[in-house]
Amino acid sequence: MAGLQQTNSEKILLSWVRQSTRNYPQVNVINFTSSWSDGLAFNALLHSHRPDLFDWNAVASQQSPVQRLDHAFNIARQHLGIEKLLDPE
Repeated sequence: MAGLQQTNSEKILLSWVRQSTRNYPQVNVINFTSSWSDGLAFNALLHSHRPDLFDWNAVASQQSPVQRLDHAFNIARQHLGIEKLLDPE
């Protein structure tokens, strides 16, 4: 039963992320692994809720995946109080 509940929770969270990032054509979140590796999903999720924090087009078009991940983690830490738990590398 616990495994089923976790699966449902993951589906709900994934649905929320997809809904939050639907206006970002470069972002297609289909899972919790490879969909996040280029940094676009993290940045789109942040930008969808706080567009005042950074210029989406600059981040999406001009940075490498590692730079985009680092950018998202730094924005989350500095402006939202979310500690950096992952290493972009």
